Formats: sequence, C-alpha cells, structure tokens
Amino acid sequence: MKKTYFMLLFFIPYFVFSQEPLKRTKKILYKHERNFGVNVHSLGWGVHGRRVWNENVKWQHFLELDIVSMKHPKQVKTINTFFSDSKGYDYGKQNSTFLLRSGFGKQLILFDKPDFGGIMVSAVGVVGVSLAFLKPVYLEILYADDITNEFYVETEKYNPVEHSPYNIYGRASYFKGFDEMQLQVGSYLKAGFSFEFSKKDDVIRSIEAGVSLDAFKIGNNDIVGDALGKELPVMAITKNKKTFLSFYINMNFFFGKKW
Repeated sequence: MKKTYFMLLFFIPYFVFSQEPLKRTKKILYKHERNFGVNVHSLGWGVHGRRVWNENVKWQHFLELDIVSMKHPKQVKTINTFFSDSKGYDYGKQNSTFLLRSGFGKQLILFDKPDFGGIMVSAVGVVGVSLAFLKPVYLEILYADDITNEFYVETEKYNPVEHSPYNIYGRASYFKGFDEMQLQVGSYLKAGFSFEFSKKDDVIRSIEAGVSLDAFKIGNNDIVGDALGKELPVMAITKNKKTFLSFYINMNFFFGKKW
C-alpha cells in the first residue's frame, strides 16, 4: 500500500506539468455594430434601432431611430357597460400620439466581459429630435331612431362638447383619421445603462434600461412659432403636457450584429 502511494506521489508532478497551458483567446475589437429591438416604456411601446461605431475599447458613438407610441399619464381606458359587445376607449383622448425620434448618442463601457464570458455594462446618453405625429381619435356614437326607438351608431371624430360616456358606444377603426394627422416638433434626451450578455463576440444580445425625456416647448413662441412651442394636444378634458418623462427598457435579442 505504501508503495502505491509512493508511486502516485512520484508521477503527480509529471501529469501536472505535462498539461497544456490554458489558451486565452484574443478578443477582436469590432469597429461597427447594429442592433434592432423592442422599446417598452411607462407611457407606451414601440421599436428602435442603432448604428454604432467603436472609437476605442471604452467609447462608442451611435445614431439611433425610435418609433414609439406616447400616451398622456392621465389616460384611463373605459367601456360602455350598457352594451356587452362595446369596444373600450380612452375617455377624453383627442389624439393618438406617435413619436419618431432621431438622435446621436455616446456609450461608455464601464465593465467589459471577462475572457470566459459574462456581462458587459455600459453607460448610455442620447440627445436628438422628437417628431410627434397626432392622429385624431374617432369614436362610434349612439343615436336613437325617433320612429323605431332603436339605437344605431355613427362614426365621428371625438368632440368633448357633444360626446359623453352616455352616448359613446366605443372606439372606431384604428385606421380612421390617418389622413388628418398633424406634426409637432420637439427634442428628447435619454440616459441609461446597457447590459450585453451574448456568448458570441460578433452577436449582440442586450437589455438597456433608463429614463427618457421628450420636450415640446422649445424657445419663445413669438420666435419659433406655435409648431415648436405648445403642449401636445393628446387630451381634450385634461391639461396637456409639454414634457413627457418615462422609464424605458430596450430589448435586443435577435438582430444585433458586430463586424
């Protein structure tokens, strides 16, 4: 038995030193990136995309494009309870709002991935132009036939003076009113943190979380005119806002690429 232990002790150094050293893969510094994904925020949702240029191992700059819906914080969905098949609508909502954002951003890599994989953490900041597209809301309005006393509905643009919860049957077709869309110009800011966790160096899988601020009050109305200096007319019976602060999450799981 003692001979066996002695033989093992004799050969252990041989096995240890004969092992090949650990191979450390060299990381490639990719110059370009692109990613597309879903944007979910506290006042709506949409899609986003970025085209990224790597300046060095720490800094990146990018151009981004967002298309998101934006609702008023006081919007509340309701339904006409007198009819079982009525469609829900937001009472007092005058316009459906969509934002087209185009901006320039910088990204600072705070913690890079270790050689064995992991998560890369970055700080992100963006500034840009925010275009608000306002589509009038159309509703189905109840009327009573004077002869038969039966109800029928007419599709009409929402009017806070004539329409109330008592004669609103429900929302009309979502596509009604696109030909009456109006545009309002503003700006936006974003600040957040990105967490990139793809197992492949040339593929992007990431989640970004932060805050965004869209503002539609730029300068003095007398100088820039009404198009750049008034509240977004989202609601008809509630005070409208010039700024929209929201918390957002960008999810990039399928279309990210580095080269």
